[in-house]
Amino acid sequence: MSAPARAVAPAPPSGPVGAVHALTVGRVQVRPKNIAGSGTPMLWWTLTARTWSDWLPVHVFVVEHKRGTVLFDTGQPLASVTDPDFYPRGPLGWVYRRQARFEVSPEHDLATQLAEIGHPVSSLSFAALSHLHQDHAGGVPQLASTPILVAAAELALLDEKTPQLHGILPEHVAPPTATFTPVSFTPTDDPLLAPFGAAHDIHGDGTLLLLPTPGHSPGSMSLLIRRPDAPPLLLVGDATYDPSLLPRAVVPDVGDRAVQLDTARRLVALQSLNPTLRLLPAHDPNTLTALVAR
Repeated sequence: MSAPARAVAPAPPSGPVGAVHALTVGRVQVRPKNIAGSGTPMLWWTLTARTWSDWLPVHVFVVEHKRGTVLFDTGQPLASVTDPDFYPRGPLGWVYRRQARFEVSPEHDLATQLAEIGHPVSSLSFAALSHLHQDHAGGVPQLASTPILVAAAELALLDEKTPQLHGILPEHVAPPTATFTPVSFTPTDDPLLAPFGAAHDIHGDGTLLLLPTPGHSPGSMSLLIRRPDAPPLLLVGDATYDPSLLPRAVVPDVGDRAVQLDTARRLVALQSLNPTLRLLPAHDPNTLTALVAR
């Protein structure tokens, strides 16, 4: 595997938001329906799929801010490719392996890369998770006492009898040491946020806003980064793998299709209100280029 690919958008000339880093913490191949669905039941395409996507990146993001640095998502753990007992046994484990396969190397280690860019785990003010699937929350065990923001609806899945049926592996993404903080979204009258109508303001200054983007999972959320002298950025997790699919109402065949389509409409509306907005998915090969584009 190649060395980790990274990109950084430099700090704007003014405002509290500093540089925004994108790190690659592994690669993934998924089934085509994972990217562009058509309403096919997930179990059916899991059973019948014969092809894989190209290798796609697994990205996490580091957002510098005068009030504290924020990590968005934590990536896929190395153990998923080295530990034969990482996935559940039996049919459920077979489903996990049929839907995605990963490449992760020691060089992609989250804590190592954070230290290399000057933001060791100990320096983080918050982490925020788009959702609790393994390739977004797999690095949680490395975060020690860092407060981790997760949508309340997503955290509630951990209390269900079988969160594994929602794609969540608690033993890998929710260790006893994790400091989860449930996120509730507060109504807002900001006209530029009208498609969502609610947000969670991480630092209380309107620059780092968590938005509810459910569908892929019940508590999926995205991070809107507003910079006064630079284009706004929206880190969307798995709301889409390819922003060009959203205006065509093409969403993954994973999760609640009706809710995903509603989220897609809201994202398109948000972009129409904010024409310079850049959507940065976790698995889009174009994310690094889009982050640094002028």
